[in-house]
Amino acid sequence: MGGNGTFMKIGWRYILPVWGITLFVLIFSDAVLLNLLLITLSFLTAYLFYVPERRAPETSESAILSPVDGTVLSVAQERGGRSVVIRKKIFDGSAAVRAPVAGELLEKSVTHGLFLKGEAPLASKLNESGTVSWKTGSETVTMKITCGLYSLGLPLFVPENGTDAGDPIAHLSDGVVKLLLPAEVKTEVKPGDRVVGGYSLLAYGAG
Repeated sequence: MGGNGTFMKIGWRYILPVWGITLFVLIFSDAVLLNLLLITLSFLTAYLFYVPERRAPETSESAILSPVDGTVLSVAQERGGRSVVIRKKIFDGSAAVRAPVAGELLEKSVTHGLFLKGEAPLASKLNESGTVSWKTGSETVTMKITCGLYSLGLPLFVPENGTDAGDPIAHLSDGVVKLLLPAEVKTEVKPGDRVVGGYSLLAYGAG
């Protein structure tokens, strides 16, 4: 799927303190269980902010890629278009949210809120969430991100001059991502499918 990866810049505020504490304790402590716990925590922290390099096998301009690693919950007709909903759990893979299409940025916003469990009835209304919209060709593609219980907030870093498909644009360790697509797109996934952000093809037809 690609070669080397990198770490999100926002991750260093978490990674460096955890690694620093771990190194300090390893030097001065003989408590085996504590040392193992801190080493595990250090690797987990790094894992949460690691962004693997990925190159999608489908390079068509009309291709819509999965924005996250996770499982497709639903594919449906909605508001004159089609929607694809993906559940991202903390150990599903990379926490990077990627641009599903190449296009011009129309809107980006974050609404601060709670961090209820993703399956909670009010999670979609009360949890912290964000929206990003692109103009791709003559169509609009909108992505709504809703944080879950184990999310570390929703930092968005979408460039104002637009994105290429697969570009990392946000961090989501746990939550739900919903794509609103043009009505004429041809979806390539179904509920239950596992998808990989920046690699798996969700649909054709945007643009």
